[in-house]
Amino acid sequence: MPEARVHKPRHLPSGGPLRRHVKPKGARRAIVLAADHPAVVEARTIFPTTVNEQDHPRVKNLLTSGHNSRKIGKAVTKGRWRGMPIFTLTLEERATCPRSCKEWRSCYGNGMPYAQRLRDDGWLMTGLAFEIEALAERHPAGFVVRLHVLGDFYSTEYVGFWRLMLARNDALRIFGFTAHAMESEIGGAVLALDFDFHDRCRIRFSGTDEEGLGSLVIDHAADSQHVLCPAQSDATECCGTCGLCWTMNRTVEFVRH
Repeated sequence: MPEARVHKPRHLPSGGPLRRHVKPKGARRAIVLAADHPAVVEARTIFPTTVNEQDHPRVKNLLTSGHNSRKIGKAVTKGRWRGMPIFTLTLEERATCPRSCKEWRSCYGNGMPYAQRLRDDGWLMTGLAFEIEALAERHPAGFVVRLHVLGDFYSTEYVGFWRLMLARNDALRIFGFTAHAMESEIGGAVLALDFDFHDRCRIRFSGTDEEGLGSLVIDHAADSQHVLCPAQSDATECCGTCGLCWTMNRTVEFVRH
């Protein structure tokens, strides 16, 4: 019997992720739930035990280092945000998302049983504000928050919270995606963030090829007509070593996963 191949975790010094277990890169097959699946009908994750409020013992921080994520990375290594550490925020998929989301049944959260999701218990924004101000003091040259690994902007009040955080903390940068349409109330508020804080905020709109602000999900890499996520195509290590999502004025594409 051939000797088992041993993979050593990679600890990259800059933008790369901390890999406790080396996993194959590239797209995996999406898990598509049936239309009558309880999680689809009830607008929730299929992993309810991973959803906690901020005072749960399992929740150490609301904003966690991107170093723990293979796709994110711990810091930006190129572009105008170079050198800034990356943090992530994970909410509950579907529970915070608009039902108009084109990936409602095929959300990649369906394949993330270990992700720790946060629920707003009425104090989430207060807790986030405390952590953001602490990070701004610790990283005066700048830091980046990825919104949202899972979940979405769930109210105009919540969008307003991020507007306030950007206004109060010059060190804060944010990037991410939303399934809200630009013409919706929440989508319009997000769009205003992009324009009013264009140097420090880039939230792309899923399901549209709007120049500079769009993102699309495709079934196969060969279907790409715009710019395929370099981290998915193995052209770069992770978000930290790429930066196209917050700098590129073209539509980014992701293979459904």
